[in-house]
Amino acid sequence: MINWFDISKYETKFRANTFFIGGRGIGKTFSTFSYLYDRQPFIYARNTDVELDECSTEFGNPFKRWNKITLHDVHMKREKKHSLILEGKGDNEHVIGYGASVSAMGAMRGVDLSDVKIGVLDEFITIKNLHFNQGKYYDDLYETINRNREIEGEEKFIFILLSNAQRLNNSILARKDLVTPIEGMLKNNQQIWSRGDCFICLPQSEVSDLKAETEFYKGISGSKTFEEAINNKFANDSFYAIAKRPLREYIGVCMIDDIYIYKHKSNGKYYACMTQCLNIPTFSSKDNFSLFYRTYGKQFDIMASCGDLECSDFTTKSRLYEILRI
Repeated sequence: MINWFDISKYETKFRANTFFIGGRGIGKTFSTFSYLYDRQPFIYARNTDVELDECSTEFGNPFKRWNKITLHDVHMKREKKHSLILEGKGDNEHVIGYGASVSAMGAMRGVDLSDVKIGVLDEFITIKNLHFNQGKYYDDLYETINRNREIEGEEKFIFILLSNAQRLNNSILARKDLVTPIEGMLKNNQQIWSRGDCFICLPQSEVSDLKAETEFYKGISGSKTFEEAINNKFANDSFYAIAKRPLREYIGVCMIDDIYIYKHKSNGKYYACMTQCLNIPTFSSKDNFSLFYRTYGKQFDIMASCGDLECSDFTTKSRLYEILRI
C-alpha cells in the first residue's frame, strides 16, 4: 500500500501562511482538497485570471482526479472576476467554495468573504516572472479575506500555499523573508520550520522514491526536472552574481526597503546587501518607488543583466529582483 502525503497530519502546526513545497505528485494537492472539502466554504486560488479561467473548464478542472477517487462531482464555474466552486448537477448543484486569482482579487476592496475559514493557493511558484507584484497582491488578498477576525475574537484565516520546488526566487517567499530559512532547511535536511505567521513543510515521501524508478524519471535522471520533482531541489534557481565583498572598497549609493546598494570605488560595479550605510538617499517600493525609478531609471536592471550588480546572499538578490521586477 502506498503511503501518500497527507497535509492533515500537520494541522496543529498550521499558521496564517502555511507552505507545502516540493515532492511532485506525492499527494499534496489531493490531501489538501480532502481537507478543504470538510471545511466549506473554502477558497481555491491561482496566480492569474488565465489560470483561473482554465480551471473553470471541464478540461482544466483541478478536482477531476479527486472526484474520480472520492466519488464526488466538484467543478468550477466562472462568474465575473471570480469563480464558484460547485458540487452536483441540475437542481442538486450547490456552492461549496469560491475560486479567485491573486492578480484580480488582490486589487479588490470591500469583498465580504467572512464565511470562508480556509483556502489554498495552488502552484504559487512559477518559472517565469508574473506581470504583477505577486507578494504584495497576495498580502492584499489575505487582508481582504481575513479582515478583523482575530481582533473580534474569531479564528484567523488560513491560506495553504502549494507548489513544486521550481525556484526560490519567488515574490511571496522573498516578501516574507522565507528564502534564507528554506535554504537552511535544504542544507540541514530539515522538513518543517515555523516562525510568526508562517509554517513551511518540505515534504519527504516514499512516493518520490517509487516515482524515481518509473520509466519516465529513469530517462531524465540528473536533469533539472528530476532534481525538482524527485529530490525536492530548487534546480531552476540561479546563484549567479552572489558573493561576499569587502565594503571598505565601496561607497553607498542608496537604500530601498532595507537593501543597501553600494558602488565600487574603482571598477564601477554595484553591490547590494543588508549592511547599513548612513547619509544616502532612502526609498520605499511601497511609498515612493516612482521617485526611485525617476532617479535611477533602468540603471540597476542593466547592471544586473551584465553581471555588474552583485548581491551578498540569495535572499537579498530575491528581494532586490522583486523590487526591480527582473
